[in-house]
Formats: sequence, structure tokens, C-alpha cells
Amino acid sequence: MYKQNRKGWSKHFDFFFLDVILLEAAFFLSYGIRHDWIFYFNMNYYRRVGVLLALISICIAMFREGYHGVLKRDFVEEVKSVILHVSLVEVALIAITFFMKELQYSREVFVLFWIIGVLLCLSGRCIWKGILHHKMVLNRDKRRILVITTSKRVKKIIKKLTSNELFDGVLVGIVLTDKELKGENIEGVTVLGTLQEDPEYFHDYVVDEIFVHLNPGEFLEKKYIDFFLQTGKTIHFDLDGLAELNSPAYVEGFSGCTVITTSMKVVTPGQLFIKRVMDILGGLVGIVITGLACIFVVPAIKIADPGPAFFSQERIGKNGRRFKIYKFRSMYMDAEERKKELMDQNEMNGLMFKMENDPRIIKGIGKFIRDTSIDELPQFWNVLKGDMSLVGTRPPTVEEYEMYEMHHLKRISIKPGITGMWQTSGRSDITDFEEVVRLDTKYIRNWDISLDIKILLKTILVVLKREGSK
Repeated sequence: MYKQNRKGWSKHFDFFFLDVILLEAAFFLSYGIRHDWIFYFNMNYYRRVGVLLALISICIAMFREGYHGVLKRDFVEEVKSVILHVSLVEVALIAITFFMKELQYSREVFVLFWIIGVLLCLSGRCIWKGILHHKMVLNRDKRRILVITTSKRVKKIIKKLTSNELFDGVLVGIVLTDKELKGENIEGVTVLGTLQEDPEYFHDYVVDEIFVHLNPGEFLEKKYIDFFLQTGKTIHFDLDGLAELNSPAYVEGFSGCTVITTSMKVVTPGQLFIKRVMDILGGLVGIVITGLACIFVVPAIKIADPGPAFFSQERIGKNGRRFKIYKFRSMYMDAEERKKELMDQNEMNGLMFKMENDPRIIKGIGKFIRDTSIDELPQFWNVLKGDMSLVGTRPPTVEEYEMYEMHHLKRISIKPGITGMWQTSGRSDITDFEEVVRLDTKYIRNWDISLDIKILLKTILVVLKREGSK
């Protein structure tokens, strides 16, 4: 799954609302300097002007591309942009108040508003740009990008990508199409191998996206495109070397380059924002429920099998990121050691362990919390932390992940979830791991907010009926 960049004025929503808030503050300050501060709230016509000001600022921002390239502007260009924006807002405001003759106003207030508005907006934009640039540098969850190119073009493209101050990714390695230079360091980036080699780097490195930059007129063979897509990776094609695509593609900017991007699923920042809001709200409710469950579950587990009531384990998240997953402990303390002895009874061919009447489950309380899915409740903490989502694909263990074939990687191309499509499709009836991959792929390709809501509602029914929970 890939987050598509915003376009138009909505790309810089933050600057958009920052200007509106600062212009309102400027109007309030200008009135307070000219008149009594408290009197402002008793003057209906000034309050109406304040509302008009917000509407005018919003309209001008929407229909004028004043935020285009805002992060790249130098100080002088920013001063010009702010002066133009504040001037347009003030002219429009004066024109409207002139025609609405019942509105009384002071010329001094509007002069002060222009001066304070320019100073506040300029300061606000500069400070916010500094914060954003600092955030880009410190971001620990940056996009991790693999570059595919030729030996002649590699230095130039690496310099171009890394020299762009707005580049928000990390180059994890280089794959060459024409020469064996494995292990060499080029512009601070290691060559991982050639395109023709067995791509072990997908298991050895976290790779979110692939940037393809070939010679003009050269194309990446379709078999490689299909291969990368089946691993769930997002691919960016430089327009100098464009292969024939069967997947949906989007033209966008990529660190100063114009590229065509293709992926299993392209989503907007707005969609991901709504999904994250759902995760936070659901996570907060879930944590409260988990706290209440602790009152009864924790003592019951400790009585049945002395030891910690919570179980944590390293799991594989989005594109190979590792994190600690949390659960109520439903198995005996030696469960992981005994798992090796029971592998020959695994019903899921080794890529996911499942066994009916698993002897490792604590008698009584262990079976109960698994049947009712209460053991999953602590994962709401993972959701709040951002490791997981309410709905997604189930995160594999490190052992399972290391046995994955390339086409299995697509199921971890999104954040893992507490529940998902295959869990609500009768997970106790599914014994073929390829069917799990098929359902997870179906979820990723067809994802939208409504699908998440349907799966959440279906999950509630499945849990209440205790279906598919072995």
C-alpha cells in the first residue's frame, strides 16, 4: 500500500490553516491596540468582520496557488508571498465592508491588521518550515528506498536524490542492471548486487519502495516489474526508462524527478489520516477494556500457571519492520520450546502455526481467553503506538517470515492489524497459507475505510459467536 502525495492547495493544509489562525490573531491584536480588548467581543460588526476574514482567507488560499513550492522558497520569496497574500485578503475585506454599509470599522485597525498580519504570517511560516525540515531529518520511520540503475548513471542519480533537501527517504542500497559491483560503496550507498541475482536483500533489508532509473530508451523487463509488485513493494519509474505497465500508475514528483509510480494500492493522505484517527479512537477504547479485563484475567492466569500475565514477542510489521507484540499469556511458560516438538502436527505448512487442541494452552483460562479473543486485547497498545492498525494483516513471527517466498511479502506491505479479512472469513477453517495470502492481497487491493468498518463489525459478530477462534 502506498500513500499518494497530495496535490494542489490541499498538499499544504498545515500552512493553509496556520495563515487563517494567524490572520485572525492579527485582526484581534490590531483591534485591541486601537480599542479596548474586552470591547471587541461586544462589537457585533467587528465579530462579523472576523468571520468574513476567515472565509476570505480560505477562498484566496484555495483559488490562488500561494503555497506551491512553499518548502523550497528562500526568505525573500516568502516575504513576497506573505505580503501578496495578506494584501489580497485585506483588499477583499475592505471591499466587502465598503459595500455592506452597516458595518462600521476603523481605518487604523485595518492598517495595523496589515502590518501585524504580515509579521505574524511570515514568522509563522518560517518557524513551521523549520519544524518540518527538522522533523524530516529526525524521522525514524522514513521511506526506505532501493535504487535500480546502471553503473554509468548511478552516481548522478544518487547525488540528485540525496542533494534534495526535501528528500524524506533513506537509500538502503543499489541494484545495478549491467555490472557486478556487489559490496562497493557509491556516494555513501552500498551496491547490493545485480538485477539478475537472487534478491536476498528483500529479507536482509527493510525496503518500502523501489526507484528505477535507467538509460534513455531502456526499459525494465516486465518479469522484474511483476516480481517486485508481487512482493508488495511500491515502484517509482523515472520517465527516462519506462516499462509497459499493467497496474494503475500515477505521475508524481520524487525528490526533484518526475516519475510514474505503480503499486498494489495507492491511497491518499486523507484516507490514511482517517484510518489513523479510527486506530487512535479504537485503541483508546480498547485500552480501557483491556484495563477492566486485567482485573479478572491477570489473577486467573497467575493462579493457573505462575509467571507473567502478559506475553510479548518480536513480530514482523510493515515491509519487514520489527516490533514487540503484546498479548495476555494463554499458554504455558515453555510454549515456545514445545512448539518445535509439535511442528509435525502443524496444520498450516510451517508458514503459520495452528494446531487443534494445542497442549501448550493453559487449561481453563487459556482456552477461554483464546476462544473469546480476550488474549488479543493488549494489542490495542500496539495500535496506539503505531506498530499496528485495528484492521490489517496478521504479523508473522520472525521464524515464519524467514521462510516466506517472495510473493508472500505482499501481505506485509501494510501495517499489520488486530483483525483482518481472513480472520473474519472463518480462520479455523483455513489450513492453506496460500489462501491466507490470497485474502490478505484481496484486502490490500480493495482497501478503503468502508471495508475496514465492515471487517470491524464482522469481527464483533465473529467474537460474540466464538467462530473461527482456535
